[in-house]
Amino acid sequence: MSGLQNFDPYFRMIPNGISENTKKELLALAKEPDAFVDNSYKISFFRHPDKLQKYAPYGVAQLLKITEGDGTIHKDRNRYNEYDGTYMPRKSVINYPLTDNPADTVWYDDDKNEVARTVYGNHAAILHVGECYHGVDYNGKEPRIVFQLCFAEGLNDTWNLWNEELYSLSI
Repeated sequence: MSGLQNFDPYFRMIPNGISENTKKELLALAKEPDAFVDNSYKISFFRHPDKLQKYAPYGVAQLLKITEGDGTIHKDRNRYNEYDGTYMPRKSVINYPLTDNPADTVWYDDDKNEVARTVYGNHAAILHVGECYHGVDYNGKEPRIVFQLCFAEGLNDTWNLWNEELYSLSI
């Protein structure tokens, strides 16, 4: 894992384990009419995560879409999907960018001063979204779409799961 960016307690970079075929299938789902619902963070959630679960060997699957900048600095919270009642844990996520415009995830301290950035390149990352303030630095013209595996556990537990079960697994 040497050479990949890690910044505890906010995130840890990992190789992107999404196959090209899975990426195409997920992007096709993302392009369905009315696939997303907006929320107050300027990030749209996929309406029907039950359609995604077959791609999730662990955790709860979700797609997110960002189409505008200047998003809200926030900590995620566990919630239920409004359309099918799927429980969406959001303490940590494994974030897999699907589009070629992976905007940085920006991390903030409790006073909301920037302290770190997740710069994806061709990688994925385990993000501590439920415990740490963050936002997305997006200024693109095309939507940014990411696939996430969502967990109720924190960064270290999700890191351990990835190392023990997901490292050699291609989704």
